[in-house]
Amino acid sequence: FAVPKTRDMLQSLFNPLTPKTSFDMFTLAMLSTHMIVAFVFPLATKRWILMAAFAFWRLCYNGGLGWILNWQSNRHGLVALFKRSGWLDPNRGGKIYLWLKAELEAKMGPDYSFESVPIEFNVWLLYRQLVDLILLNDFAAYFFLCSCYLGSANDSEPWHTYLRISGGIILLAFNLWVKVDAHRVVKDYAWYWGDFFFLVEQSLTFDGVFEMAPHPMYSIGYAGYYGGSLITGSYTIFYASLAAHMLQFLFLSFVENPHIEKTYERPPLAVQVIQKSRNRRLSSAASDHEEITSGSIGDNMAHANVAATGESRSSIRERPAGLWHPDLIVFKNFDLFRASDILIVLLLLYSVGIPAGFMWATGNKRVVLVYSIIQCVCWILFRTLVLGFLLRQQSTNQLITRWFIKHGGNGEEAFSSWRAVYNTGTIMTYGSFGLVGIAAYHWGNALVSNLVLFHTLGLLLIAFHVWSSRSVYEVLGDFGWFYGDFFARDPSMLSLAPADFKLYYTGIYRYLNDPEKVIGQAAFYGLALISRSWAVFALALFLQTCSFLFNTYVETPHMQKIYGAQVRRDSGIIRTVKNAVNKGVGQSVFVDGQNGAADESEKQILRKQHRRRESLSMVDLLTSTTRPVKDMFLETKGLLSTTTARLAEKTLPSELSKIDHLDLYDIKPLPGAAWKLASSGKGAVPNKALRHVYYLGESIRVSWQAPANHSRRDWVGIYPVTANFSNQITTVSSKGCYVYTHPDDNLLAEMVVGDSVFAGLVKGVASVKDSLGSAGYASAPASVTGLANGTERNGSFAKGSSRKKNPASATVQVLRGEALFSSSALPFKVGTYEMRLHHGGTHAVLAQSKPFEITVCEAQDIVRALGQQEDLDAPESSVQNGLDDVEYLSQALLRIINKTFSVTDSRAVALSADSPVGVDDAGDVAVQTEVVEPLESVEDVFSVDGALDEKQARRLGYAIKMYLGVEFAPDVLTHAAKHGATVMDVAKRVVEARKALSAYSSATF
Repeated sequence: FAVPKTRDMLQSLFNPLTPKTSFDMFTLAMLSTHMIVAFVFPLATKRWILMAAFAFWRLCYNGGLGWILNWQSNRHGLVALFKRSGWLDPNRGGKIYLWLKAELEAKMGPDYSFESVPIEFNVWLLYRQLVDLILLNDFAAYFFLCSCYLGSANDSEPWHTYLRISGGIILLAFNLWVKVDAHRVVKDYAWYWGDFFFLVEQSLTFDGVFEMAPHPMYSIGYAGYYGGSLITGSYTIFYASLAAHMLQFLFLSFVENPHIEKTYERPPLAVQVIQKSRNRRLSSAASDHEEITSGSIGDNMAHANVAATGESRSSIRERPAGLWHPDLIVFKNFDLFRASDILIVLLLLYSVGIPAGFMWATGNKRVVLVYSIIQCVCWILFRTLVLGFLLRQQSTNQLITRWFIKHGGNGEEAFSSWRAVYNTGTIMTYGSFGLVGIAAYHWGNALVSNLVLFHTLGLLLIAFHVWSSRSVYEVLGDFGWFYGDFFARDPSMLSLAPADFKLYYTGIYRYLNDPEKVIGQAAFYGLALISRSWAVFALALFLQTCSFLFNTYVETPHMQKIYGAQVRRDSGIIRTVKNAVNKGVGQSVFVDGQNGAADESEKQILRKQHRRRESLSMVDLLTSTTRPVKDMFLETKGLLSTTTARLAEKTLPSELSKIDHLDLYDIKPLPGAAWKLASSGKGAVPNKALRHVYYLGESIRVSWQAPANHSRRDWVGIYPVTANFSNQITTVSSKGCYVYTHPDDNLLAEMVVGDSVFAGLVKGVASVKDSLGSAGYASAPASVTGLANGTERNGSFAKGSSRKKNPASATVQVLRGEALFSSSALPFKVGTYEMRLHHGGTHAVLAQSKPFEITVCEAQDIVRALGQQEDLDAPESSVQNGLDDVEYLSQALLRIINKTFSVTDSRAVALSADSPVGVDDAGDVAVQTEVVEPLESVEDVFSVDGALDEKQARRLGYAIKMYLGVEFAPDVLTHAAKHGATVMDVAKRVVEARKALSAYSSATF
């Protein structure tokens, strides 16, 4: 649809000639309350009131708006709310509809039509009114709070005051420019988070201030906070501003960044798997057509291509162990049993730990300080000058590689050894700086306010250093972090090399050409502030000087030699400043011709990548919980949950007594692969206990029965049998393991791609006696197919609320149907569970199932148990290969990975009048569900998109451990997936591990 033009918020609010809506009047009334408080109340009183108001509005912004946006992003929650309520529906909205329509039409121009635009756009316009209310009041509360603290500074000299106020005014002016330029680039659509509601067809633009800093509206866009702190000279304002800014970063980490990532960078797993499945079907259909026309020639060519692919792909085992065993990067990937890691710890202990212990025991700080300074200087020289000389020689004549070849090694060993040496130099530089900071730490009789301020600024610089280093690593990866292009200029030369040798100015490199040179020493200056030591500051300055020399004489010449014209001269910040100056003076003061080609290439890359996630999550830096506190929290939570459950249990009998025919509710899990596997043999008589056994990752079907007038919000959850102490109320969370038995269109309004909770269906209607006496089916069951072609499908369900009990009959109509637990709705842990049917979106229990077990099958049965129907029907001898056979284990592993990463593809469709359940169901909705598996072949990379997040890696590692008896750490799987390991490669690793363990283990694999 054509997006109508929106009006400027300030113009519509503060222009007296513009007509005001109810939303505008309420916003202006709330703004006036802050002014009244600032001018009427005494100083001490209004400070407290305005501080509370600022905290309230800031929490409304970051907490309230953040929660709404997160709800909208994940569940389309806000739009679904308006759909359910009917407030924007002319047939159901009534007076509310007319009022909202009048309000929005008054805010918009002549190109806007309330009825013609989608509901998502109208909901976004209403959300804008809430945003205007909160943001304007947040600004007003902060402005008047600052006004209450003017003149509170105690400057010793007049020039201190002038300098402080001048700096504050400059920051305020800079803040204003950032906001104005950001709005110029993103317009109202992104300013008000429009892509949470609908997407527009336009290219993303990285221009102006967006070339200057990551997320400028949240980072440098809050410079005005610190300008206000300088102008007032108040520590209270500074710490309030800092706290508000930290809340903004939390909003960025928890709300905006996840949405940007899944919308523009890396779609969710479910979206990728479903899209791959649909693409495979299209490709399969096209291939079938080509095979018919091309005949055997096409078959021969296909076999040749497969053979060529297999020959060209080298085994992970044939490559260095670094692909399976990630390198130590500072202390990331630390391995307690790796020799190099242990040696680094011992080196730190001898050079840092023992001197620190000596200083603590003897109190002799001077000797330790002199020793630590000398040691720090040595490590700085080693890390920059010595290693810089080696890298320069490596660039010119491959010194390190030649040395290893001369002594029987190769290029891989040379690069591996260099990585260990470089990381040792980095760790020891950090460690020696820390020892200097400890030895030089002194504050004496300094003011507490200064001590707190310096420590706060120091910790902020350290956190900034950690963020920048992680951002650099995120862009460069292992290969770039360790200067891999000094050792290889072709992707085939080193295993860690990227697919192509090109420069991509993404992430933090979009703003700085060399972050290490500019901000790479921020932590050391922070340590100087914390320790209040000029010695630490001098060492930090010395390190930055040496790093500058390293960059100038080693890195830059090599980059020019390897990448040539791809190297950018001006960074994003420099270009932004030049453009601002040119625009300000009205002529081209700075002419930039060198960057033209690079800029065009970069813009093309940015259009392909859309938005790059520039900042890493600040969660690790801002939140941490020690184990004792966590245990106490869990105990308290459990006590409150139990107490609440007991209180609620007393009221449940009266609540459940209001439900008609309570004894007609029933749920029962249907037999799974374990039962079918035991029944597949000729003349086999399976154990009845196997009817309640399911394999890890296997979808579970459950049959349910409920009266025809049951709530459409009834749901079934899966819980460990020992989790709930009461049979009448559920006291613990299902942790996402639930499905709705019979969802209606109100529930389905929140359905997103990959949802697995709406997999309920009605198979038919039965008339039963009130005492559960059977009276036969009233209609034929709906069309439902079982296991076929490796997929599981649900049929349609019909609306049950239209079934009425016949007053003249002694029977009651009940609905009988099925629900499917799959993908994220399955508990992914071996154990004993039960199902609970709950009433109407509550935790009141209507029925319980018998306990059932989730376990794993024997390794030799994996292909048959977890495979397709033809695998299950295959003779047992065809899958009884040796468990050390790579071919068989690769097929078994393919099934395990597919079960681990399978997703649910649900689609809502409208029922027609010829529905198999009944004619009166026309107009209701139905859900068709299919379980989609991501991989086709053992030659596929074992992750969906070449990357595994930690949650996916833990899930897969647990499945491999339970099924095959080999345990892989999550970071190992993540590292291998990133470097293109296939299912076959992982199978080879499993076989190798089983051989290594089998001779010394009593376990039966």
